[in-house]
Amino acid sequence: MSEYGCKVCRVLDEYGMERYEEQLLEQWQADASQRKGYRQLAEWFNTLMLRREMDRAGLSTLGDEAESKYERLQSDEAVAAEVATELENAGIPINTLRDDFVSYGVIRTHLKECLESDVDLSSGDWEQNAIEISRDHATTKIEEAVRSLRNKGQLTAGGDVSISVTVELECENCHARVPFDRALRREYICRCDD
Repeated sequence: MSEYGCKVCRVLDEYGMERYEEQLLEQWQADASQRKGYRQLAEWFNTLMLRREMDRAGLSTLGDEAESKYERLQSDEAVAAEVATELENAGIPINTLRDDFVSYGVIRTHLKECLESDVDLSSGDWEQNAIEISRDHATTKIEEAVRSLRNKGQLTAGGDVSISVTVELECENCHARVPFDRALRREYICRCDD
C-alpha cells in the first residue's frame, strides 16, 4: 500500500509507535495457544495509543488504567462521554484519538497487505481463525444493535453491558451441547458413539 493508504501505517507514524509494529506481528503469528486474533490486536493497539496519550498528558497509566478507560470509551454513550470529557480536560485530543482507533478489519488489512504476512494455518488453525472472525463480526453487530436499543430506550441496564458470543456444537444423535472451545480442547463433542 502507498504511504498512509493504510490507517495503521499513518497512526504508527503520527503517534511515533513504529517500534510496536513488530510486536503486533509477533502476537498475530505466535503459537496457536498464544496467538491473538484481529479483534484482540485492535483492542491492544487502541489501548496502546490511549496509554501513550495519557502518558503525554501526565495521567496515571499504572495497572490497567489505560485498558479500563479504553473499555469505558467503548461502552454506552453516557459512560463514554464522561470518560471522554475527563480525558479532554487533561489535554488529550480525544475526538482525534477516537477517530484514529482502528477496527479489527483495519488490523487484518495491515497485517496481510502492508506487511504481506500471514499465519501458518496448515495445522488446522484456519478453522479456529474462521470461527474467531465470525464470532468477532457477530459481537460487533450485536454491540451496535444493543447500543442502538439502549439509546432508543428500548433496553435498559444499570451499568455497562458486555456482549459475549458463544459458539455451541450439538450432536444430532444424543443432543449433547458443548461450547466450541471446550469441544476443541477435549477433542470431542460427545461420546454417544462409544
